[in-house]
Amino acid sequence: MEALTIILGALAALFAGLNIYQLINFRSMKQKFKAEAEKDKAEADADKQTALEKRLAAIEKLYEDQGKEMDELRQEILQLKKEKFESEKRMIQLEDENKSFREKVNKLEKEVDAYKTITSKK
Repeated sequence: MEALTIILGALAALFAGLNIYQLINFRSMKQKFKAEAEKDKAEADADKQTALEKRLAAIEKLYEDQGKEMDELRQEILQLKKEKFESEKRMIQLEDENKSFREKVNKLEKEVDAYKTITSKK
């Protein structure tokens, strides 16, 4: 029994020593774990910020490309409107020419009819 008491006493002293060591080092271990957690959080935040910066750069490039395309389309629309205006102007001019030619043809037809009438009476 005495051997058991000695062994139990040695074990109790050993575990008591470990508990005292743990109490002494508890604050430093807590600070160490807290620092590691903050470091991990800072790294995660940095990764997130980098990802967001890349995404923002991609969006800015997309808007820039869309702006260029919009400018090109505006120029094309302006050119098409100019061409349409010129076509309409030309069409009005041709309609006026057509009208004047039609009047001339009608006048000539009347002259031919009058000539036919004069020649047929003779």
